[in-house]
Amino acid sequence: MKKILLGLGLALVSFTSWSACDYNFDATQADIQSQGSERFTSVNGSEVSYNTTLANKVYVAMSKSIFNTILSNPDSTTAYNSLTGDKILNTSGIQAFEFKIKVPEIKNNTTMLNIFPIMAGGKMANGENMNIMISYQKLGSTNSFYVNTAFAKNIGQVIQLPVQNTADGYQRIGIYLNQNSNQLGVIFNGVNKGYIDTYPSKLKNIFYSIGSNYTNMTATDVGKEIRIKLLLDSVDLLKMYPTGTTDICGNMI
Repeated sequence: MKKILLGLGLALVSFTSWSACDYNFDATQADIQSQGSERFTSVNGSEVSYNTTLANKVYVAMSKSIFNTILSNPDSTTAYNSLTGDKILNTSGIQAFEFKIKVPEIKNNTTMLNIFPIMAGGKMANGENMNIMISYQKLGSTNSFYVNTAFAKNIGQVIQLPVQNTADGYQRIGIYLNQNSNQLGVIFNGVNKGYIDTYPSKLKNIFYSIGSNYTNMTATDVGKEIRIKLLLDSVDLLKMYPTGTTDICGNMI
């Protein structure tokens, strides 16, 4: 019997070690439309996309559990400042996640294309919320990503990341949370930008959501694809993080 139990225990450890670290943007079209936006036209787990049209659009993706929490908040304008994340974080060590983003070349200077915001946020140990916001804007000569933190009482440091030419056409933004020193670092297309901000208390949990919109689209730029994928599993993350970094599920990168 002891041998059987030991075998089962080892199997469980093995399964846990190798199980995928993932996230599901499973809020439905009806859910998102009830709040005045559209669900991304393609949603596959943690990957979303759409193609531009002449009609102005606002797209949103989030998990069903986070949608239900927002829906239960009597003031939807402040809901993001009080959300408890649906993924539990270790409050020590360094943990990382990434977004892999494909943005098209927009030729018309009057068209505005935004990814606003990609949000990763949750509850800190002090009871307050922290939101990490990744945004993108293409308008005229502006063609950049921006990363910053936001708290209930202030907006943190903002870092600008101009779009680069990459071999696969994707921009990769990595975020790493040093829960020992309460610092947030950024890696952009394989280059470590270092720590850009400090947060006041350990982040206990995290959720993710994605928003994107465009206005004044012209026929020249119709049909172009915007694709965004949240990468959580250690096997998918860049190998550029500080020594000892894990994914948010605790798997070593």
